[in-house]
Amino acid sequence: MMKRFVVLGLKILGGLLVTLIVLLVSATLVLNSRSFQQKMLTHATELLEEKLQTKVSIDSIHVDFFKFKVGLYGMDVEDREHRQMLKVERLAVNLDCWGMLRDHFKVTYARLEGVKARLYKPEGSEANFQFVVDAFKSDKAKKKQQKTEEKKDTVDTRLTFEVKDAMIGRIDVVFNRDTFYLEKLTYDLHWTGSQEAKITHLSGKMEAMTKKGPQTRSLSIGTTTIVGKDERQQVILDSLHFTIDNHKPRKNANRPKRGFFDAGHVDVIAHAELLLNHLDLKNDTLNFQLTRFVARDSVTGFNVKDLRLRAGISKGIAHVKDITVQQESTVLKFDSATVVLPSKKKGRKFSFQTSTIKGTTELRDIARPFAPVLKNFKMPLELSVVFSGTDSTLTFRDVHVNTPDKLLTIAADGGIDHLKEKEKLNVHFHVKKMIAKGKVKQEIINQFVVKKMMMKQLDNLGTLTYTGDFNVIWKHELFKGVLGSAVGNMAFNFTIDDLNHYITGHIDTKKIHLGKLLGSKDFGDVGLQADFKVDIDKQRTAALRKKTGGKMPYGTVDALVYEVAYKGVKLKELKVDIKSNGGYVEGSVDHLKSLKWGFDFSFTDIDKVSNVKVKPRLKGKLIDLFKKKSSDEDDKTDKKQTKKKQSTDTKATEEPPKKESFFKRLFKKKKKDESAN
Repeated sequence: MMKRFVVLGLKILGGLLVTLIVLLVSATLVLNSRSFQQKMLTHATELLEEKLQTKVSIDSIHVDFFKFKVGLYGMDVEDREHRQMLKVERLAVNLDCWGMLRDHFKVTYARLEGVKARLYKPEGSEANFQFVVDAFKSDKAKKKQQKTEEKKDTVDTRLTFEVKDAMIGRIDVVFNRDTFYLEKLTYDLHWTGSQEAKITHLSGKMEAMTKKGPQTRSLSIGTTTIVGKDERQQVILDSLHFTIDNHKPRKNANRPKRGFFDAGHVDVIAHAELLLNHLDLKNDTLNFQLTRFVARDSVTGFNVKDLRLRAGISKGIAHVKDITVQQESTVLKFDSATVVLPSKKKGRKFSFQTSTIKGTTELRDIARPFAPVLKNFKMPLELSVVFSGTDSTLTFRDVHVNTPDKLLTIAADGGIDHLKEKEKLNVHFHVKKMIAKGKVKQEIINQFVVKKMMMKQLDNLGTLTYTGDFNVIWKHELFKGVLGSAVGNMAFNFTIDDLNHYITGHIDTKKIHLGKLLGSKDFGDVGLQADFKVDIDKQRTAALRKKTGGKMPYGTVDALVYEVAYKGVKLKELKVDIKSNGGYVEGSVDHLKSLKWGFDFSFTDIDKVSNVKVKPRLKGKLIDLFKKKSSDEDDKTDKKQTKKKQSTDTKATEEPPKKESFFKRLFKKKKKDESAN
């Protein structure tokens, strides 16, 4: 009996299972049927149109309940102005539903292709996509509240998410006047656990309005490759191209002495490689190593041959280590730097601080972007500096610059203020001590393509020392300090006015050996203070020099001479006025206590001051002294010329006595001795 009941039970259970399977298969066949899915598509489209209150169309949809595949083709969404806002050619997703039973959401296959979005946000009105945001905002808020309530009543179960194979292609987005395009993005998760992503031809073009006017900015990346496992990823950016165009002429247009660098005109091509060790967007942490970075702006000549560093970012602060920067002939290295990243939301302002930066450089590396006059400056320089700053200031501390042979050494501190305000920009440096020995002065000048003037006088100065300050304030360069040399010391300050093109200044010295400086025995020590003004405008000076046929500066000097020695005569308390018209220098000297006497002088070649012409305007004993000295010099000259003439005449009229031979002189002496005996 029991056996019969068991067999009957099995038959009934088997029948139920067969019936269930038939029902499931039938339901799946119905769900997979084209007619059913078309009804689903029509219903879904109607729901979307009702929700968005706009026209929505979908060409077709395909759902495979056996393989858990979903495909959507030809979706179009219009905005409220009946313009095409969104178009998707294809969206396909394959799911691993068995993984959902283990709280593991796995996408085994995903494709998104042919996306075209046209988004607009006119100034003073809503964006054309705002209705979509508003339509789903309430649902999103309700779901968030439901999840919050469910978390209170249920145990927290974490759902893991995994994508195995994905591809996004032909993404074309327009937002107002900005455009973005992505040719292709692929992602693969290999069975070993390693990941590989590749982005091909990503580009964007943005129109920005700045305080100085409109700017067009563009960015394109040929390929971006990301390969790695877990958190450690290698990232390679190849053919990165970044440009800025402010649609204005470059700042150096028709100004050959100005560098090509212009923040409104940038055209940089770069290549970068880095190791991403850790990335946590939730906690705002990042750790990476930049293993290679090459960047070049073909127009400005700015060229970074290599940049390497290690960086960790946490809570808006970046800690950078082992930094190396290399240009053509420049290599700079420093151990560490700290950078505070700006955040308006958290009230953080940008700032940075480095350890001591050390390296070697040749100033020609910055010639084309910043100072064309340095294009031949090949002299190697060693430097060290501590660098810090904010978005508006830069500070340079413990600056040390020297040539490898130490013939030139400079120690200084300085900084730059008001970086964002051109009219208030202030560059300031305090030179604690500068020493220039030997021929290094001439070597420095020879690095520049300029007319070499007064090089002999520069050599006569011997070793130079300098302590003072340098400032640049809105097209004015100000220099002041004390210059020491082998011929004496001099305090000075002068200003280069780039607006009006003049150099003005003041010098003061208690004692300088003017004769040694000028290479003239006529001059001795001089002590003076003087004000000077020199015209440096090319057009003005060229016109003046054309009239005079000279090549000297054009300007004036007004001086008070405490004491000066000339041809052995010491003069004190003199007023000196000098004027140069480019081809001829003339001046006057007047005694302050007795303006009834003085003298004038002139010369036509600044490199031959020893040939200066002096015309006395003197009375009394001083004029007699000058006359006597001049007469004595004339008498000496006449005597020399007379003696020379007499000697010449004697040689011409008198025959020189014939020299007797040794034997003849010996015979005469013997004959004389015999006569005496």
